[in-house]
Amino acid sequence: MMSAHKDLRWISVEITYGLYLSDHTILDGIDTELVVLSGIMIQNLARETGWHLRGTRRIGVSHDDVELIQQCIEKVANFCGLQLTRVPRVKDIEHEVNEQA
Repeated sequence: MMSAHKDLRWISVEITYGLYLSDHTILDGIDTELVVLSGIMIQNLARETGWHLRGTRRIGVSHDDVELIQQCIEKVANFCGLQLTRVPRVKDIEHEVNEQA
């Protein structure tokens, strides 16, 4: 998907995920995932939201809590005049939670 944008891929992997999001001295894994999930979902990105919904579930956040988080993100989007029409619901990815990524 990013083969034509090797620099963007490098920044994402090495800087964003490598330096910022892997340092859990400030935000732990769950806090980090909530920030990332919110930032991705509010952009109405279907594939990336699915990845991070699965990631949130895989680090131990319950199905009901993830659904509630998603509803909160939708309320923020609605307040901003945005519609999240492309993102999956947590129930849509639940069957993939225990599979290997």
